[in-house]
Formats: sequence, structure tokens, C-alpha cells
Amino acid sequence: MQRLAGILAALGLAATALLPALSQDKAKPAPASPEVVQLFETQVRPTFVASCLGCHSKDNALGGLRLDAPVTPAMAAEIVKRVKGEGGKPRMPQGNAVLAPEKISAIEGWAKAGAPWPELKGMVGGKLWSLEPLKKPTPPAVVLKAWPRNSIDNFVLARLEGAKQKPTAYADRRTLLRRASYELTGLPPSADEIATFVADKAPDAWGQAVDRLLASPRYGERMARFWMDIARYSDTKGYVFTDDRNYYHAYTYRDWLIQSFNEDLPYDQFLQYQLAADRLVQGDDRHHLAALGYLTLGRRFINNLHDIIDDRIDVTMRGMQAMTVACARCHDHKFDPIPAKDYYGLYAIFASSDEYEPAISPKAVREPYEQHDGKFQAAKNEREATLRSEVKRLRETVKAGTATPELQKTLQGFRENELPNDAQRTALLPSFDPAKRDRLAELDKTMETLKGSYPPKPEFAHALREGNPRPGVVFKRGNPGSPGDPAPRHFLTCVAGDNQPEFPTGGRLELAKAITDKNNPLTARVIANRIWLLHFGTGIVRTPSDFGRQGEKPTHPELLDWLASSLMEEGWSLKKLHKKILLSATWMQSSDATEAAFLKDPENRLYGRQNRRRLEMEQLRDSLLLAAGTLDMSKVGGKSEELWTGSYTKRRAVYGFIERQNLPGIFKTLDFATPDQSSPQRFKTIVPQQALFLMNSPLAADQARALASAVTGKDETEKVVVLYKRLLGRTPTKAELDLALSYLIAPDKAALKADSQSGGAWRYGWGLVDDAQGRTAAFHEFKAFIDGQWRVGTKLPDPVDGWVFLSREGGHPGDPKHQVIRRWVSPLEGTVNVSGTLNHPGAVGDGVRGRIVHSRNGVLGEWIAQKSQAETKLTAVEVKRGDTLDFVVDCRTNENTDGFAWAPAVTLTGAKRQAWRAERDFGGPPPAPPVPLSKWERYAQALLMTNEFLYID
Repeated sequence: MQRLAGILAALGLAATALLPALSQDKAKPAPASPEVVQLFETQVRPTFVASCLGCHSKDNALGGLRLDAPVTPAMAAEIVKRVKGEGGKPRMPQGNAVLAPEKISAIEGWAKAGAPWPELKGMVGGKLWSLEPLKKPTPPAVVLKAWPRNSIDNFVLARLEGAKQKPTAYADRRTLLRRASYELTGLPPSADEIATFVADKAPDAWGQAVDRLLASPRYGERMARFWMDIARYSDTKGYVFTDDRNYYHAYTYRDWLIQSFNEDLPYDQFLQYQLAADRLVQGDDRHHLAALGYLTLGRRFINNLHDIIDDRIDVTMRGMQAMTVACARCHDHKFDPIPAKDYYGLYAIFASSDEYEPAISPKAVREPYEQHDGKFQAAKNEREATLRSEVKRLRETVKAGTATPELQKTLQGFRENELPNDAQRTALLPSFDPAKRDRLAELDKTMETLKGSYPPKPEFAHALREGNPRPGVVFKRGNPGSPGDPAPRHFLTCVAGDNQPEFPTGGRLELAKAITDKNNPLTARVIANRIWLLHFGTGIVRTPSDFGRQGEKPTHPELLDWLASSLMEEGWSLKKLHKKILLSATWMQSSDATEAAFLKDPENRLYGRQNRRRLEMEQLRDSLLLAAGTLDMSKVGGKSEELWTGSYTKRRAVYGFIERQNLPGIFKTLDFATPDQSSPQRFKTIVPQQALFLMNSPLAADQARALASAVTGKDETEKVVVLYKRLLGRTPTKAELDLALSYLIAPDKAALKADSQSGGAWRYGWGLVDDAQGRTAAFHEFKAFIDGQWRVGTKLPDPVDGWVFLSREGGHPGDPKHQVIRRWVSPLEGTVNVSGTLNHPGAVGDGVRGRIVHSRNGVLGEWIAQKSQAETKLTAVEVKRGDTLDFVVDCRTNENTDGFAWAPAVTLTGAKRQAWRAERDFGGPPPAPPVPLSKWERYAQALLMTNEFLYID
């Protein structure tokens, strides 16, 4: 907003018109969750500092607005409108510095949360509980001595007895096995597994059952997905403008996680590899390099290096240390002992590394490919160098005036820093030096041979390696253009002290060792808390990625320290920590509670019972497929695949393709963790869309069909029993059986009927406008949809009707009798506005004519575009239900070079500003109506929707 005052003056706008008349002095910050504080400090405040304070601060409050002080929710809502360019007022910041979409989204999220504004207080005194040295406490004595099964229970029972409460009775064996199976593998046990465990009278039966679950390859898949939330895993980069959005090798990081958890890689090494595998890997085994995906698979921020590094600092410090270090980007942390110098010391560490994509497969696969690819790249590089040399020589002949007109014309077809395309190269070849021409032919042949004979391709990783060590410096107010004091590469001073030496080389390995140092009080506490959260649904610290003052304090600090100390004593083994928790009486409690106990401790902060939890998205999907017998668990690892739509994979959900920018709605409906940033835990919502998914999604219907067809028995009673065992691991009660039979035996009067599906408000075809009548005289709908185009038939040009087609952006008319028509059919009565741009980009030809024809009122507008574009706006067009607006394009006189772009929008005026946008709404033919479910299929689907199936007790 630096130039805003001058621009406003030029536009003749008063500065006071910037915002509504709202009093900022009375703005009181709304209360904020730790997540919203994190959003504000890491994304919103830095944006205000970088883009807004030049015009909206204490010294220059243009329009009465300050963005260095709290604002009201109404002002925040207006700010959102301004940065989005809505409301018919100047977009902010004005000029060329339009905010990136992700920054606008962050401001919008902050505004919707009530525009909280954390106070910039001085540092709160006193040492943080989480920074106190870690010492293993002695389990306390308890009155109910018979209840504890291990030391965990002493800590929990002592708190319960202090509050004059008692623990809940143990859950039954079926519930225990189902709970443990979901927590450790993400899948339910089979009916046979339940029956075997229930019948096992051995004293260590439960311990053996836990060991079997921990030894299952499904354990690694479950734990990998748990960690992928923390690592903000995605198969794509997010918004990158025109760059390639895909992380093609992201899956190798996920597969590394699965293998590491299955092998029980010590947790300290697990962290070290994710920060500095390139410094730790030795010899020919490179598979650990995939671990660096923890750092490299974040958002790309349109390749803004400062934001990329900020993201890496955040995922490292919140994910591994539960400290919100990214809040110190613009100033010293205002709540925790983290100066900006610490932030920029870490910044210098990550800035000293370069990205690369090494092959990580075994040497026997890797080396033949690398050698072959080296030959191909050498031939390619020589070919490119030869072409450049010859093109440069020919351009010199142009400058000397000795080139032919044809040669000059060809050379003008591409820029000096570009290589000629195939057609241009063919035209230039006769002018090349004969020896160079022959060499190019040899290289082409060599490349073609090599291209067709590549050995098997190895797997690759998105990794980092040490670059030139970068000296650190504090950016004043987070502005890279305003360097301040030096910030040597070092770890957090609140952990390692003020006198630590600067890290040598890049510093990532030293950082990894500092994080996993046995004297670091954070690391073991953080992971012990996360594992507890996995088994209880809540952490001992309920803000698992914030152990600072903005986070919550632990409910059982001694228990947390005991778990963390035990983890380190036992070689950082997570499997041993899992087992310790699952063998405790605390974990084995039922989730049922008396009314009195619930009233005394409604949030179960004392852990006097288990917490009932709904299945997570991946557990739900996997359980649906497993129950139906369609889940593919034939292998571990592999490339990511589509989970929900089309020919969706039957593999486990952990192998699903995660699209960061356009995450499908079902992920959000089922509370999937956002891949935009490290997620400490998943939100828990109960909304109608979750039930609607189970009722209407093709995947759920497919599994209900497969489940019903897989259930066999001599009669309906036996089939119901089989279905219950398959879904719920038990037999039905008499009441449940009677209810099922009364439904299944009764006549099927509720068979679903398939509704025909329309293609929306738009139709696509060709026809003719009667110039005399000013009406569309004929409209023929296109029949073929190929390669994103509506056409007359399968061939283009059509043998009879020529080049006539429509696409998302525009299309091509045929001869004067074959005019393309994009028809909008009004679904309501009202007044609409029409907007759009008719563009004829061709360099030759007589251009195109665009007309908008109303079914009752005739031609409403006509425009010509010839090597130009024309705005096609209409206002206050009255329509009734069923009226049509035809957007007609004809070739004028000659259809040659008449490709055009015209994707209009029709907007309803008034309060409901509904819009129909041709580009957004464009699509192929509607899908075929779903096949109705049979009565047995509907019954199976109903059981899939029961709380007993969807919840873990």
C-alpha cells in the first residue's frame, strides 16, 4: 500500500472512503485458539508488515485504518473484501503488488475467526514447564493398590483419588481388541481374531495380542499416516502459477515412514534422518534419503524462498519440539523465550541447503539407469550446443546482410535465447555446416536408440544436500530487504544456552543432534504426548504442537515425564511405548461413565474412563473396503492413487493421492488434516455431510453392494448373522435379528428410483441465427465430447460440418451455416447481467462475430473481434424460467483461423447473486444414473452407518 495515497488522489477518491465508519480505538481482540494465533503470527501479521504498514500504521493511518493495532471484526471483513477486490472499491494493496491467493486465504481465515490480535506484551517471566530438565519421577502411592497394572496407572489413579473419583471398569475383550487394532493398524479385527482372543485364557493373552498388532505390516501404514499429518504431506506443491504442481517422488517419503515404523527405527534416528539424511547416509544404501521429504514436501509459495524456509522452520520446530518458533519471524516471540535471532539462526541453516532428486533404489537398479541416462544427457547436451552454435553463426550472417530472406524469416520465428522447434530446425538445416548437419543426424539417431532402450527406472527422493554455508542475519520486521544484526547458525537458546558455537558447514546435522540430545527436555516429551494422544484421543498436553505459554499445561506432568524418560531408557523404541500404554489399566477402561463421573470431569482430563472416538477418514474408508472384501493389502508401498472417484484404488487410504491446493471436499467433510501446514491433531466435527456421504457416495454404495453379494447362508437368519460378524465382529441380539428379518422379508416397496441427471444450465451445439427475424433458427446439440471439446462427431474437422466445436474457453465456428452456440437455459425468473470478453487471437483472417440472442427478445448484442478482443456486457436482461440466452459465434465470411475465446458469465441481480460461469461450469455429458440398491444392499449400507461401526469405544 506504499503508493496508495497518490493513487487515491489520482482517482479523485477521499482517503476516508477506504473503510466504513468504524471506530478502531474500541476494537477489542477476540479470544483465539492456539491454531488461530499461529495463523495470525506466521501468515497474517507478516503480510500486514510487508504490504500494509507503509500506509496503515501509527505514523501514517490512511483512511483511519491501522494494521499495527487491533481491528474490529467488521473492519477485518472489509479488509478481506478489499484484498479480494470485491465490493466495487479499489483493491488493496493497489498497484502491482496484488497479494498471493494463500495470503488472502490466511487473512480471510483470521477474519472469520473474529480477527483476534495477540497482544505484543513483553516476555512473560518464569521458565516454561516444558523447558525444565527431564527427570524420571517415582510413581506415587495409591489407596486402590489392586488396580494399577503398571506405573502409568499410579500417576492416573493418584489424580483420580485426589479428586475423590474412581476409575471405570475394564472394557470387554472384544472392545479392547477392536480399540487396539484400530489404534495400531487402522483396521478392525476379524470375527475370527476376536473369537480367538476372547477364548484365550493365557495370563499374557493380552500382551501377545498387542505384540501381534505391533508386528503387523499394517502398523507401519497406520503410524505413517499419523506422522504425515505432522509432516504436512502432499503429492502436490499447492499454488505455483504456471510451474509443474506435482511432487512426483513424494510417495518414497511415505514409504520410508512405513518401513521405519515397521522396523521400529529408534525415534532419535527417525528424526535425524528427516533432517539430515544426506549427512548420515554412507555406502550404497541410499533409501534413507527419502526421509528428507519431511522438509522438502511443503508448499512452494510461488517459489518464494523466504516462505519456503519459514515453512521448514515451522514443521521442524512445531512437529519435533512443539515450539512456535515461526512466530519470531517479525519480532522476538511475545510469549515464549524465542528471540528473532534464534529464528534467523535456523533460517540460515535451511538456507544453506540445496534441493536435489537423487536415485535411491538399490545399486543394481540405480547404476545401470544412471549410466544409460548419462549417455542420453550427454548426447542431448551436445545436440543442443551444436544447434546453438549453428544458429548463432546464421544470425551473424543476418547482421552481415548476407542471409537470404527465407533464412531471415525463419530466424525471426524464435528468440535468440531459444532453440528452433522441429519445423524451424528443418528449414534451417540446409544452411548448417555440412559436418555439423551430419553430426546432428548422428546425435538424433543415438538419442532415439537410447530413448528406446532405457533400463528399469529407479525410485527417486525429494531431498536436500549441503550447499554453501550461509551467514545468518536478522530481517527487521521480517523484511529481507532490511537486514539487521548477525544471526549465526545455532539451535534454540532456551534449550542449548546463549554460548553455543555456530554450527559448522550448513548445520542441519548439528540441528538434528541438538534436537535428539538426551539433555533436550522437549523431544521425548513431545512424542510421548503424541503417542498418548493416539491412544486416548487427547494429549496429556492438549496442544500437542505448542508447549509454550499459549498452549495448555499438562494434566499429568509427572506421567508425561515418566513416559518420556522411559522412552529414552528403552532405546527410543515407540513400539515399547505403545505396549506400555496398552497394557495399562488406564487404557483398558471402558468408555462408559456414570452420570456423576461425567458431571465431575466432563472433558475426562483425569482419564477416569476411555474416550469414545469416531473413525478417522482413512480408518473409515479402509473399514468399508475391508468389510466388503475389496481392500487390497497385497503389498506395502507404491505410488499414490486416487481414493474416492472414478476407478478409485482398492488399496489402503494411506496410499491416496493428496492434492494440496484442490483437496476434494470429502477430505474436509471427514476432518482430514490440512496439508498446508503441520497439523498437531485432527478437528472433530459432527455435520450432516458425513452421513450424506455414507448414504450417497458411489464408493459407499459400491461397498454395500459388494458386502451384500459376499454374504451367504442357507436362509435370511444365517445371512444376517454372517453380516453382523463381518461388520461388527459379533452376532446380533434377538431384537436386532427380529428387526432385520422384519425388514428383509417384507415386500420391497422402497426400491430406489434412478433420477435422470441434467447437464446443468448450459447446452452446447451449433445452428444458425435468422438475421431477418433476429432469432436462433436452428440449434443442434453436439453429440461427441472428446479431449475437452464438444463436437459434431469423433473426427475434427468433421467430414460434413467442418471445424465446428466448443471448449471450456471458447471454440471454433464452421462455415456461415455452422455457427457455434453456447446456450444458457434460465432455471428461474429474474433479472440477469451478462459479462465476458470475445477474443480473436489469430494473426490472420477476417475475425469472428459474437451475438447474444434471447429466445423471446431476439438479438441483444453483437460484437466483432478481428485480431482483437471485445467486451460483451449486457445489464438488466429479464428472463423467465426456460428462456434461453444463446451465445452465438460465426465466421463472418471465412472460417479460416477463426479459433476464439469467449467464456461468458450470467449473474442474477438482487440479494441472491447467483452466477453461471461458462468456464467454471463447462463439462462433458452427465454420468449415467446410479443403479438402485437392492433391499439387502440397503440393509448392509444401514449397518455401515451405525455408530457401532463408525466409532471406537
